[in-house]
Amino acid sequence: MRKLKSNIGWLIDKSEYTREDLRQRYNKTANTISNWCTGKSYPSVLELYDLAELLNCKVDDLYERKVEKTD
Repeated sequence: MRKLKSNIGWLIDKSEYTREDLRQRYNKTANTISNWCTGKSYPSVLELYDLAELLNCKVDDLYERKVEKTD
């Protein structure tokens, strides 16, 4: 099974922005931003592109594809 691992939290931490900055920019709750960082939920496509530009990375850098072994 393939899953996405979010790199958003790490990218925010190494940027000049805070999670609060993102919360205000996207008009989201702190819980939503936290969920983006943990991969429990995802930004919209438009938000992904804006977030990548804001964090000075490619959209592909926001997530890593992981393969989980199933029993």
